Amino acid sequence: MPRRYRMATRERAVQETRQRIIDAAISLHAQRGVIATNWEEIAEGAGVSTATVYRHFPSLGELVPACARTAFEAGASLPTPAQAAAAFAGLTRPAPRIERLIRESCRCYELDRAVRLQDRVLGVLIQAALGDSFVDAQTMGVIKALIDFPFWKALTDAGVATETVPQVINDLVRSRLQKRR
Repeated sequence: MPRRYRMATRERAVQETRQRIIDAAISLHAQRGVIATNWEEIAEGAGVSTATVYRHFPSLGELVPACARTAFEAGASLPTPAQAAAAFAGLTRPAPRIERLIRESCRCYELDRAVRLQDRVLGVLIQAALGDSFVDAQTMGVIKALIDFPFWKALTDAGVATETVPQVINDLVRSRLQKRR
């Protein structure tokens, strides 16, 4: 077997293992939450050893964003209007059309799952960033709002340069944290 083929096969196996770990973590995070899920459970769900999970994702800071990306990519596969119309094209009776409508609409709810996961991710990351500092629910909500995508988009839509946005958000978060003291 040529070396190039062996390397491609190995890389594919590594990516498949990584994806199994991510899928197991997403499932467990959705059921129990990020904090309540441990590495051993993720390993068991993925069918790998705990050491393998750590090798792919040494920390929550690496695992949680990978989970969020996967969840959002799943939501990105929503149909276009033309694809939606094509999904009903061969169905002439109402019952099968309604059945397909329900099945397809349920697929859309995966995007909501991704949004909930992102919210949990932000909470975990905020807690990790602030360490042992006490963050009340209101401050947590304000910080989440400031670092969430809609706020970033609002700033860039308002003409704030993309490379400047992190500093603007940083200034606002620091101002909020200073007011707490």
